[in-house]
Amino acid sequence: MAIMAVVVSNSDETDELDFESFALSSDTTESIVSALSELRGSLVDEAVVLSTCARTEIYVQAKEFHRTVEAIAEVISSKLGVSQSDFQRYARVHYADGAAEHLYRVACGLESRIVGESEILAQVKEAIEEAVQKGTSGPVLNRLFREAIEVGKWTRAETSLSVGSTSVGSAAVKILLSELEEVADPNVAVVGSGAIATEVVEILSDSGAVVTVVARDPSKAQLLAKSARGKFAAIEDLETVLAGADGAIFATTSPTYLLSTSNFVRVRSARVDPRPLVVVDLSLPRDVQPDVAKYDGIKLTDLEGVNQLIERSMSVRLDAVAEVEAKISAYLERFPSLSATKEISPVIASLYQRAETIRVEELAVFFERHRGLDPKLASEIDRLTDHIVKKLLHTPATQLRKVVDGSQNTDIVEDAKVLFGL
Repeated sequence: MAIMAVVVSNSDETDELDFESFALSSDTTESIVSALSELRGSLVDEAVVLSTCARTEIYVQAKEFHRTVEAIAEVISSKLGVSQSDFQRYARVHYADGAAEHLYRVACGLESRIVGESEILAQVKEAIEEAVQKGTSGPVLNRLFREAIEVGKWTRAETSLSVGSTSVGSAAVKILLSELEEVADPNVAVVGSGAIATEVVEILSDSGAVVTVVARDPSKAQLLAKSARGKFAAIEDLETVLAGADGAIFATTSPTYLLSTSNFVRVRSARVDPRPLVVVDLSLPRDVQPDVAKYDGIKLTDLEGVNQLIERSMSVRLDAVAEVEAKISAYLERFPSLSATKEISPVIASLYQRAETIRVEELAVFFERHRGLDPKLASEIDRLTDHIVKKLLHTPATQLRKVVDGSQNTDIVEDAKVLFGL
């Protein structure tokens, strides 16, 4: 019996993979969990499904290696409509301590495309909570996921693996807000309505900025502005919006400049605020004419400057990788006891059962010899012996659990059976 992880992820090693074929909807996840439940008792004892936009991972407490892999491949293939050959081509299988190490790395963000990204830890927690709710997990996977969450939290609290801005949108907002740190609730224009603009609007809204979305499509601008409880404007009103803004982030695919030198001259003359307009241009081709930076009254950062910040953030994160991997190694030293944690419970139960059998048999002999014993006294003797047996076994049972919980010796379960003659 050992832990197994069957993994398909949208990683750098599988760039040719159409991951959408393996992505799980909530309904599909439930269907797979149900199918895995049918394998319980025959091939698996426990199962947890971790599904995100970038990975589909199935963790099981497996009784057999090859048959379990084949069974999982069959389940995934039938539920997703992909061939078993495609599944086996892209799936990676981690076993025993390899499965534990993989989950720890996932929870810490080491397996993410953006090293140290924070969303995955919440997704790991959600996966085990759902498995507990559905009754598909058990003591082994519960503990494995609990420890993965612990090391993931430690990573984010004690190291630099998750610090800094690593997306274009978040880096742009960081640059802009650092220039406006003395401005309370700054007014920021977001020019564009695509994916990057959407990310920027979300981050700005969370920061407390007042957002105005400017786009060629008024309906898209209105919809995006509504998500941030902000304002919207047509692209024709861009100069007016910039005249009253503290800053602006451009993220469009416009083939021509949206803020040329002549545009900016008009914007500057209309501005009341003497502070410079802070502008970040994320567009290629550029939305802001580079020569605008030569004018007073503007602080301009282009995409190259944003990428430099991202590179610095990634460098800081990568410096923490070795520290996180060392922590994972320390957790892995405790891994061999995971399976034993589950195996020791029946041993302890057998120990109690054997003691109870002996107690009942000896009482029967005693009561046979003392047939005239007062029933009330006989009942007291029964309760007393029951209490004595449980008290005697409490300490060895507790110590057994503690030893197994911290031991690297997976033979301790068998040793306990021999010791107690079970």
